[in-house]
Amino acid sequence: MSDTNEQLYYDTLKRIAKEYMTTEQLQRRAEKMYGVSYHEALEMSYDNIQGAAADAIRGKRRPQVKADAAPSR
Repeated sequence: MSDTNEQLYYDTLKRIAKEYMTTEQLQRRAEKMYGVSYHEALEMSYDNIQGAAADAIRGKRRPQVKADAAPSR
């Protein structure tokens, strides 16, 4: 995998981990911040996370698994 792909994947995962609210935060703040119910805000967050992941892998090939690499679980 190229360094730029790894950087993109890392940056995307870091953004998802750090910039999205936890479910507890979203539950407390959804109505006030976004004017929508918790349920609707949770659906939108899920869609946004899926979109970020899709953007990160768009146009990329799946990395080859090396024969000497142990299977991951």
